[in-house]
Amino acid sequence: MMREGLTGSRIRERRGMVGLKQAELASRIGISASYLNLIEHNRRRIGGKLLLNIASALGVDPSALTEGAEAALIAKLREAASAAQLPKFDVGNADEFAGRFPGWAEVLAAGYRRIGALERTVEALSDRLSHDPKLAASVHELLSTAAAIRSTASILADDKKITTEWRDRFHSNLDQDSRRLAESSKALVNYLDSQSTEQGDHTVGSPREEVDFFLADNNYSFESLETGATTVDELVVQS
Repeated sequence: MMREGLTGSRIRERRGMVGLKQAELASRIGISASYLNLIEHNRRRIGGKLLLNIASALGVDPSALTEGAEAALIAKLREAASAAQLPKFDVGNADEFAGRFPGWAEVLAAGYRRIGALERTVEALSDRLSHDPKLAASVHELLSTAAAIRSTASILADDKKITTEWRDRFHSNLDQDSRRLAESSKALVNYLDSQSTEQGDHTVGSPREEVDFFLADNNYSFESLETGATTVDELVVQS
């Protein structure tokens, strides 16, 4: 259904928001309740003086009834519907949904945008983990140490017949591994903090995004390359 054909749906939604009964609104604008019912179900086109009277009675600008939700909101709803693999018929009803329930439409669109942002963050972090040897090694060290501590603790908890000598050895291993875990955690935090400081306002991104940031920070101009003062490899090392 075209956006201009949803004026009736928007009138019905606005009437409900201000708490007016259909018969009461019909009386205020001088038409029958049955005719208003046809209008609200998009079975009668309206415009001119009648539209102005309805908008005045509802306390809204006429354009709010004729234009409805913003195109960007409707586009986002359609994206969300397509991503959820809804039938084409349901995807096509995004305009009507936004017109009748603007508040819920905003909530749904905001949720879809949030999901998209989280997915991009996860993708960027996964990509960075794959291409950043130091980060990958640090995470591997943390997981390995944590697994060693868990294994030792499990032995101490489950085996009640361990000799004093072996128990002391396991306790010593726990102490060493816990210290190693603390040091590894601190090193990882310091590394991430240093990366965040270097990036400034840039959020964690993929290697491609980091290249884009680098180019933007240099205004897409490298005079030293143009003059031959440095090579590409030297420029990369300096960055």
